Amino acid sequence: MSLSISIPDDFAEVLGATAEERDQRAREALALELYREGRISLRRMGELAGVGGDYWAAENFRIWKKAPLNDSIEASRSRSAGRGEVCQRIILRACSALHRRHG
Repeated sequence: MSLSISIPDDFAEVLGATAEERDQRAREALALELYREGRISLRRMGELAGVGGDYWAAENFRIWKKAPLNDSIEASRSRSAGRGEVCQRIILRACSALHRRHG
């Protein structure tokens, strides 16, 4: 999909020297604002901003742009799920180690 907006020339110059630079900066600004509002996830923000859907690429972009961490319910659930997986791996390793010792 394509989206066009009209802005004064002096604002366009601030966004970049070329149409590609202006397009990229506008996509980044839109992505960051939608993320800040809690309307899109971190990964979707990264996709729209052009850094890709990889979590860490999006997280690095968020940090670079000094955007606050979105603590929406979806983001909170995602982090909780990630912590649960980490805890599960730690518990499985501990159980395996105990089984080897007392097996």
